[in-house]
Amino acid sequence: MAVVALDREAAQAAVRTAAGRFTALLRGTDDIERPAAGTDWTVAETAAHLSYMFTAFSAALAGEPSTLTPGQYLEADPHTRLAASNAATIAMVEHTDAGRLAELITAGAHRFLELVAQADPAAECETPAYGTGVTRTPDCLTALALAELTVHGHDIATGTGRPWPISADHARIILGTVFPEMIPLLVRPGAGRAGAVTYEIRVRGGGPRFVVRVADGAAEVRAAGEPVDCVISAAPAAFLLVGYGRLPIGRALLRGGVLAWGRRPWLGLRFNDHLFIP
Repeated sequence: MAVVALDREAAQAAVRTAAGRFTALLRGTDDIERPAAGTDWTVAETAAHLSYMFTAFSAALAGEPSTLTPGQYLEADPHTRLAASNAATIAMVEHTDAGRLAELITAGAHRFLELVAQADPAAECETPAYGTGVTRTPDCLTALALAELTVHGHDIATGTGRPWPISADHARIILGTVFPEMIPLLVRPGAGRAGAVTYEIRVRGGGPRFVVRVADGAAEVRAAGEPVDCVISAAPAAFLLVGYGRLPIGRALLRGGVLAWGRRPWLGLRFNDHLFIP
């Protein structure tokens, strides 16, 4: 059961809005071979990644075989496996024309939203890129799609010197589903080996609250309400960028976008150290 319930109607509407914003940003880029911030990709490669993401998520929802199974990387750490998968999938999408990429993303988002609206919320969709035997629910795939559009839109806008305001409502949707569902898949093997650490994440403005416990190279996410070592209170957009490695948590703390307190408040600075950043 999800720690935080997803508002499906709001999440699907958010994906539709974000896809429109992303494609408008892409069409307005004068040179798609320019670097995008936050990754080693160009604008074109970032757009190709988004296009394939919708193809893969739609295939998962439809129960179709994965078009790419990175067999030699299935047992690798999450960073290696996802990097290999992303490189292979980007190569599968023609990415020399911004207009064509925008069309592919628009069509992909449309098919994805049609499928997710009809999907059984309890369905377990196969997602081999996230690990051997790993499945994700339609709710998780919806929030992941919104996260990809939002964060990679930020990458392109930052790399090309344009604004990209992140909706606090959209960030709360992502933080309430993607973070609880994906954190256990992204733990570094050495995390918590010296002793368990616990965090309570509180997203401001009525956002989600949940506890993350890291111990012996594994993480568990559960409902808030127990004593923890460190409480992290965060503005939605700031913590989204922190979680995706686009904003150092120390900088977010200095700006007030993130606050940490509790019996071991210094652990706030180490939150991302436990995880492979996607």
